[in-house]
Parts: sequence; C-alpha cells; structure tokens
Amino acid sequence: MEISPDVLRAVETDPASPAWKVIWEQSCHQGTCDAASAVLLPWLATTIAAFAEEQREMPLSLAGFIALDATDADRLTYGGEIEALRGLAVDRLPAASDDPAFVYLLQAILGFEGDEIWGKELDHLNDGEVDVHCPECGEEILVDLVTDSSEITPELPSELAERLHAEAMSAGRGEVAASLTRLFGRLVCADCDTSFELAENLAGVSYA
Repeated sequence: MEISPDVLRAVETDPASPAWKVIWEQSCHQGTCDAASAVLLPWLATTIAAFAEEQREMPLSLAGFIALDATDADRLTYGGEIEALRGLAVDRLPAASDDPAFVYLLQAILGFEGDEIWGKELDHLNDGEVDVHCPECGEEILVDLVTDSSEITPELPSELAERLHAEAMSAGRGEVAASLTRLFGRLVCADCDTSFELAENLAGVSYA
C-alpha cells in the first residue's frame, strides 16, 4: 500500500475532499483493509481531531476498519492512537448526523475495540436486511431487519447486544434499537421450522 503525500495533504484540511475515496480504495478492498495501512493511524488520529465534530464521521469509519484489520503488533504499537480515535467516535456518537452515521460510528467503536465480527458486520443494520443460511437445511434466507416479522423473535441475548441497544436508546435512535433486537433475535426457518439465533449464524458459529 502506497498513498501519495499529495493525497494526504489534500484531505488534511478538507473532510469532504474526493481524495478520501483514494485513501479508502488504497487502504481497503472488498471489506478487508491492507494490514500495512495501519501506518495511517497516527495521521488519521491527528487529522480527524483537527476536524469539526460533524466532519469526523466518515474518516472515523475508515479508521475503525483499518484499526480492526491491523496486526496485533501494530494494534499494540498504535494503541494510543487507536484509543484516541475511539474517544472521538464515542464523543460523536450521541450527535451522529443520522441513523446510518450512528451505526457506522458504533461499528467503528467496535473496530477500535478489536471486535472482529461486529466491527464489520454491524452495518447490515443500514442495509435493512441480511442473508443467512439455515443451519439445518441450508436454505438461504433474506431477513428483513426493519419491519416486524413473525419469523423473528426479537431478543438481546448477550451483554454486547444489550450494550448496543442501550447506546441506541440513549441517543434517541429508536429505529436502530428495534433493528438491533431483530439482528440479535431468533429466526425460524420457513422451510424446516428450525429455530436459531440470527446473530450467531451471521457470525459463523458452528451448530454441528
């Protein structure tokens, strides 16, 4: 990974610069960031801190992905910067510009914390749906996370689920909170009537 200093300079004073797209494309591809992009974390921490709070959302999302895919050694090396970036995301979360931005910030916080599943998968909430496969019959199921469904029993089965739901409720994000109860809920396969936890299935938990 090699990003031109000119590109970095172009975005340092402009959070809306199209050059951010270049940094995204050079750092991350198909949901995975080049581990070498961890060298950007100190620069990101300094650059984002200099932006106004409402301008930090997009670059914090990028930083969350980069931090998550960094090697253990780099996460240790840049631990101070990662914690500083996490602090910026936590500070912005209650005032996120809209529901999708709230979800991306929450996902970035999980990325800074090293959550390898939800640091990448939480933004299914913004898609409004998610594909899973029944652990019994293998049927592919497209699950609607936005509307109530008789196929899903809303649940908050873990401390993480409860934490994320509480964050959404505290910030007045009722629709996000409701979608979280579906994402972490229990689904019944229409083909074979098998009941399973949607989040565990999405996370790749073995049911064998």
